[in-house]
Amino acid sequence: MEVNYAQEMLDALSQGQMDAAQSAFAKSLRQDSDELIYSLAEELYALGFLNQSRRAYKKLLAKYPDEDDIRTALADIAIEDGEVDEAQNYLAQIKPDSPAYLQALLVKADIYQAEGLTESAEYSLLQAEDLAPEEIIIQFALAEFYYANLAYQKAIPRYRKLLLQGEREISRVDIVARLGVAYAAVGNYDNAIGYLEQIKPQQMTLDTQFQLAVLYQETNREEEAIKLFNAILDSDPKYTSIYPLLGQSYERLQQPEEAFRVYQAGLIQDETNTKLYHLAGHAAEKSGDDTAAEAYYQKALSIDESDTTALFMLADLYLQHNQYAQALSLLEKENKEIEDERFNWYLARIYQAIGDDGKAKQYWQEATPLFQENSDFMLDLINWYHEQGQPEAEIEALQRYLFLVPDDLDMQMRLEDLAY
Repeated sequence: MEVNYAQEMLDALSQGQMDAAQSAFAKSLRQDSDELIYSLAEELYALGFLNQSRRAYKKLLAKYPDEDDIRTALADIAIEDGEVDEAQNYLAQIKPDSPAYLQALLVKADIYQAEGLTESAEYSLLQAEDLAPEEIIIQFALAEFYYANLAYQKAIPRYRKLLLQGEREISRVDIVARLGVAYAAVGNYDNAIGYLEQIKPQQMTLDTQFQLAVLYQETNREEEAIKLFNAILDSDPKYTSIYPLLGQSYERLQQPEEAFRVYQAGLIQDETNTKLYHLAGHAAEKSGDDTAAEAYYQKALSIDESDTTALFMLADLYLQHNQYAQALSLLEKENKEIEDERFNWYLARIYQAIGDDGKAKQYWQEATPLFQENSDFMLDLINWYHEQGQPEAEIEALQRYLFLVPDDLDMQMRLEDLAY
């Protein structure tokens, strides 16, 4: 009975007997049939033993120099080892009339993609498509290439073609899920939802469920979004990107207590998530607990001193309660460290409120060129001019505001009263 040294090696590897495996490998290269050596090379490559796989393939290539599929295998190994030049050398030896040429083009595309040469990668794939337009693996490679490079409009028709050919999953990639994400990326939410809903719940990854929940939210299907977000959290409470979105869905359904609960639960899982502190603070404000809101904003700032969102939310809170000294202290301190155009606007409001018209005027003048396209700013500026008794400037500011918000009837009447 003929001894199968290739199998002996694989058995030894599975048992962790490396010396025995090495001995069997040497015997396999000397005594096994070429078919066994070829199978062994494939198995070793799959197991990650690249050096041994390369040795087996090289032995076969020396004996069968016209077998270009061996060259593509060696090129794959060279790519895995980061030896791009060696891989290119193998591929350059494969001529267009070779049965392995298509595979060589795919491997070339992988090399170009890895080196960031996307145009060259695309050219290789399109060459392969021209040679074999109905070849499933080429359509899949092109679809995946476009998907990876965010060219979803080009990826979609190729994924659809694969589905029409009866291909639902290739290399563990769910084609339906890919289509759902691609349609979502181009803003076609109805198609995206339609595809993702075709996936059976037990076959959905958490990421796919998350994508579908986000789409429900984007299409104002808040209750469905909430149900799916909560299902994901039941499976993985540390899926922290869900908490802000889930809370916002509750807020849209006018359920602020639930939103606040979600934000607090999220902070238990991720104590450094400043966005959750912003949302929790805002929810606390809406529920009338300004003390808690202040604590959340201050906590966010303790995590990141440059967090301007928390900074201005806290400043707004102080201004709402006429705590001008606290607001001024907060902003003057941070103004030295952070560059943000909103400082001028906020300082103008504060100095106006405490009656320091000189400094207020300075900051209004500095802020105006920066915020003329902001309707909220223009309202503040209009009130400043009104307080200062400057009707001409107030009219000009009103006109600018109404250009931005033409449907504001109250401000239209105010302008008419001033103008006439």
